[in-house]
Amino acid sequence: MTLPLPNLDDRTYANLVEEAISQIPVEYPEWTDHNPTDTGIILIELLAWLTEMTLYRVNQIPDDNYASFLSLLKGEQWNLPINLSTQERQKTLQSEIKNTLLELRKTYRAITPDDFEKLILVDWNEFQDSADLKIARVKCLAQRNLSHLDANTVTKGHISLVVVPENNQGENQYKNLFNFLDNRRLLTTRLHIVEPEYVSIAVEAELVLEDGAQAEAVKKQAKKEVEMFFDPLRSQKYWQGKGWPFGRSVYISELYKLLDDLEGVDYVENLQIKDKNNTSKTEINLADNQLAKLNIENTKFTILVEVDNERKKL
Repeated sequence: MTLPLPNLDDRTYANLVEEAISQIPVEYPEWTDHNPTDTGIILIELLAWLTEMTLYRVNQIPDDNYASFLSLLKGEQWNLPINLSTQERQKTLQSEIKNTLLELRKTYRAITPDDFEKLILVDWNEFQDSADLKIARVKCLAQRNLSHLDANTVTKGHISLVVVPENNQGENQYKNLFNFLDNRRLLTTRLHIVEPEYVSIAVEAELVLEDGAQAEAVKKQAKKEVEMFFDPLRSQKYWQGKGWPFGRSVYISELYKLLDDLEGVDYVENLQIKDKNNTSKTEINLADNQLAKLNIENTKFTILVEVDNERKKL
């Protein structure tokens, strides 16, 4: 937010004369003639007129002053063009002020985790050398060396950037990105660029259908919703479409809610989430550099319907 400029020209001639005359009884009670013809009053009016002109001039900042301030901000001399009309000079000046301030507000030196993430998601993706590598997501972990250690080990002076590329370019695909960030880091900061660890998760559940529901349509929709829920990039209506959050644990209660809300599903039974060892758990904890990845091959939905108070598999 820009700082509001104070209005220095906030005293009129009439205000100044009135205030000066009101001080006469306080400063010099013997002065009782306050008529305009009095010499003292004439002097007060003259000084009020001079003061009003001075305030007006103080409130105005000449274009040459703006040009001098711009030169300081830009670090080089910048002069107003002299062969333009007053309106065109003012337009050029305002344009230069805007461009200079925007340039100053650009993040170049990365210090905080937010700085690194912004440099990658905005500046790097617009950088000409990034044509073959676009980064869709990034998580900056301070004091972590994920190239050699796990996410729970604190390593001072190190920063690990967990990146999710839009497309895989193979070996050494992060060389240009590392060089881009290496020029913008603090001198004592050591950078590591790694990809997330994906934690395999399988879902098994029995879906009891409502009357008239289409079994195949419900089964297909269940798989589609669960895939979206765990997708690391395009989760659509889940996670604001940004993908499964880094380090967020998986809870069985959320999957109960997701499946129970499906059209055609009456209720859900025997829901299980299984880890890579095929062990059933009520929750699966993830580290800060990990993302959930659905094992669609081992994900199974059993469709049940109630017929004469008995449930049958379809």
